[in-house]
Amino acid sequence: MAQPFRTTTRTGWGQRIGQSFKGIFVGFILIVAAVVLLWWNEGRAVNTAKGLAEGAAAVVAVSADTIDPNNDGRLVHVSGQASSGEILSDPVLGVEKNAIALMREVEMYQWREDSRTETRTRAGGAEERVTTYTYRTEWSARQIDSSRFSQPGHPQNPPSFPVSSETRRAGNVSVGAFSLSGRLVGQIGQGEYLRLDARHVAALPAELQARANAEHADWLYIGNPMSLEVGDLRIRLKVVEDQPVSILARQSGGNLSTHTTSRGTSIERLRAGHHSAEAMFEQMVRENTMLTWFLRVLGIVMAVMGFGAILKPIQVVADVLPILGSIAATGIGLISAVLGSVLSLLVIALAWLFYRPLLSIVLLALCGGLIYLARQRGKSTTPAPEPESNPPPP
Repeated sequence: MAQPFRTTTRTGWGQRIGQSFKGIFVGFILIVAAVVLLWWNEGRAVNTAKGLAEGAAAVVAVSADTIDPNNDGRLVHVSGQASSGEILSDPVLGVEKNAIALMREVEMYQWREDSRTETRTRAGGAEERVTTYTYRTEWSARQIDSSRFSQPGHPQNPPSFPVSSETRRAGNVSVGAFSLSGRLVGQIGQGEYLRLDARHVAALPAELQARANAEHADWLYIGNPMSLEVGDLRIRLKVVEDQPVSILARQSGGNLSTHTTSRGTSIERLRAGHHSAEAMFEQMVRENTMLTWFLRVLGIVMAVMGFGAILKPIQVVADVLPILGSIAATGIGLISAVLGSVLSLLVIALAWLFYRPLLSIVLLALCGGLIYLARQRGKSTTPAPEPESNPPPP
């Protein structure tokens, strides 16, 4: 690991005020984007849920052995052996296989830059940012551009991969009498890594053969795995062979392709192994739920950040005295969290009122509860007036 590298930047109080007022515009954009995202997400979630329910009610289980013309245009569930009679080749490793896919994975040993920034507020409102850059080596399947590193003269990564990752798929894959679409074939990824040996080393480009080492499990190393250097490679090859699969898709003659419900939900799903239609729909419902909650949390975070940016000038003004700035930052963080959460719940509730009225009533009640608690907290922090002292009798 290389030595850490530090940079220090200082921003004056006046400059910070100017930046914070510019940030108000960004804050409004974040809030608008959060509202749009939350509203769209609720509509998407409901439409997808209804589309999946429609598909689950309409799906027809069919045999993979024969094609029934009566099911043409319908959503069908098929289980059977996915197979391909095509010979696929990997020219870099000299492999030829009757397979559904060959997936060559290449990683390079490279430098990576990490950074950590500490912010300190000085008396008078100036801000000092100290950024520490650290460097370490790791295996990575993507090219790390070392020309963008912050430390001048830091050791560089090679500009490109001598050999790249590549996936080759069969153009004609079938399950019984049905031909699969490209999207369905692309979902077949379960396979085993081929044991690479001297035969595969001999197929490598001449400039790589001299440094090749194929004595370590599934990986073929270009370099010494016991004494790694930046620029070393490791390569492995996954072979996806014929295997049992389960499919939900539209029957179009002898082809299986995308089925679109009346709600606009696209269904074209393949899973390795034998699974019932019910199990496959349950998985898609879980995925829809997870995506819905992820986008909800993202929308709430965006709203909170938006309000924080709008209120930022208050903190910057208070930073003339760092202790006041710290108190203001805590208060702004709390207010932003409350405002962002309340706004997000209101948007979600109104969206559900539009799409599903019943749940929206519960969300509106929760939103009202948050507002009530916030008001009660405000009252509890207000000091009560001291009682007047009566003068003693004469």
